[in-house]
Amino acid sequence: MQDLLLSLLEDGSISIANFLLDNYAKLGMTNDEFLLYLQIKKEQSRGNSFPQMDKLADSLGMTSQNLFSTIQALQDKKILEIKQRKDDQGRLTDFYDFSLLYQKMIALFDNKVEETEKVATAKQENNIYDQIQIEFGRPLSPIEIETISQWIDTDHFSYDLIRLALKEAVLNQAYNLKYMDRILLNWQQRHLTTPAQVENSLNSRPTSQDTSSSNKDNQKKHIQIPLVKLTKDN
Repeated sequence: MQDLLLSLLEDGSISIANFLLDNYAKLGMTNDEFLLYLQIKKEQSRGNSFPQMDKLADSLGMTSQNLFSTIQALQDKKILEIKQRKDDQGRLTDFYDFSLLYQKMIALFDNKVEETEKVATAKQENNIYDQIQIEFGRPLSPIEIETISQWIDTDHFSYDLIRLALKEAVLNQAYNLKYMDRILLNWQQRHLTTPAQVENSLNSRPTSQDTSSSNKDNQKKHIQIPLVKLTKDN
């Protein structure tokens, strides 16, 4: 029994991407077509780039006619191609090529990434509306919602910049979008386009204590010493 198991393990295996296992139906493949793909890849992993039809049919439990129809379907779907190349002796040999399938996988993966990014963007947009409403303590009007959308879609202010503008408005107890809009416009005119640049600018501005000390120093500088000659009383 152990010898049988060992021989089965030594017979080899093929590696199939989980992405393909999860999405072969979305790529247009039926169960039979996917099993055919697996059988062809198994044979190719053993060095047989163009396995015989009867061997494939026997492995899949199909008739030769059904196998031919399945191969033709994969070709029609732009998933499988039968190509030729030269072997070591310079003879032309046929082989099954799945490059078109892999291109479809890349396209599907890119679409999934794009969809994920769209969902994340929509979530961020909803969050910024909610944050502003919470800080303002009231629902946003349709005009205010349109203004925020314009910041995002037309002016291309990032969500982080809008959050920083909201923070500044709250600190100054200015609970309105006009104040936030002036802040964003000011940053834009000063070419502060990233949260880091804005944070550095905010951190470098003088505090009220610094301003008070500066005013006192200026007052000291402007104290006029009377030009009176002091003489000792007789």
